[in-house]
Amino acid sequence: MTLTHQQLEAVIARALPGERLAEARELAADHYRLALPGGDRLALQIYESGAEAATAAAALRRLRAEVDLPIPQLRASDPQGETIGQPYLLLSELAGEPLEQALMRIDEESLYTLGRRLGETLCRVHRLACERYGALEGDDPAAASDERSYVMARLERELTQCGELGILDRHTAGEVRDWFAHEFKPAGRQAALVCGGVSPRTILVRQSENRWRISGLLGWERALGWSPAWDHVTFLDSADGARYFGLRVGYGNGYDGNTSRTYEQVREHALQPYRALLALQRMRAAYAHADRADRARRRDLLRGLMRMLER
Repeated sequence: MTLTHQQLEAVIARALPGERLAEARELAADHYRLALPGGDRLALQIYESGAEAATAAAALRRLRAEVDLPIPQLRASDPQGETIGQPYLLLSELAGEPLEQALMRIDEESLYTLGRRLGETLCRVHRLACERYGALEGDDPAAASDERSYVMARLERELTQCGELGILDRHTAGEVRDWFAHEFKPAGRQAALVCGGVSPRTILVRQSENRWRISGLLGWERALGWSPAWDHVTFLDSADGARYFGLRVGYGNGYDGNTSRTYEQVREHALQPYRALLALQRMRAAYAHADRADRARRRDLLRGLMRMLER
């Protein structure tokens, strides 16, 4: 649903009393760029649910001191949708365009550099501790004070849902459950803030003086307290195409070069349990979108991961 000029003016009036809207541009169905008479520029992000908006706001509040990172600053929020009938966040200006759209104009060396910057950025984000594993606020049935308890609860929920949908056979589900029960021993002792939504669609880039830079990072509606490995696997899964090779290599090098904690680094063996959890989640998403091919691919990936883990 496209917002009217009157609705956009209502957002500004509520967030910044005395200000008015000078100009507005719709960049996507859920994203607007706004300008005020004094020259200030803002971004309006619309969300499908109040929970998504509340999660994004909670994550950005935790990040408000990280002003030197390409992360938007939260100016106002309305998770209940009281102002315009839809949940939203009002953010500082988000210049640039999604990496996904700019990809074919970016050379391999620049992709590597962008990847390093992304790795360095997320490593900084992960330095922020969370009070628990799970949702940043509100009810979360799987929430726990230690990672193993959280992962086992989350795993059981995924296996149950996949079983009820008929997209995972009992034998494979049993293998996954047994491996995690006997072998999963996370090394981390403190939940980190993870974005959970990093992908070529949420990484904003812009070109300046013939150099490509990351100008913004979105996807915070999926943020939670967990292990950095979750950001690693979700990002690498979203950027698995051959054209993103330099980006992935740069990400791993940039991240690993900024932490001495080996259990946080981008090491394939350590990521495999999280890849298994992600495969289950992606299977459910593929089912919801009636994508049989992707659902089968994810199931085969899960089975392959279990064979590797058992060895």
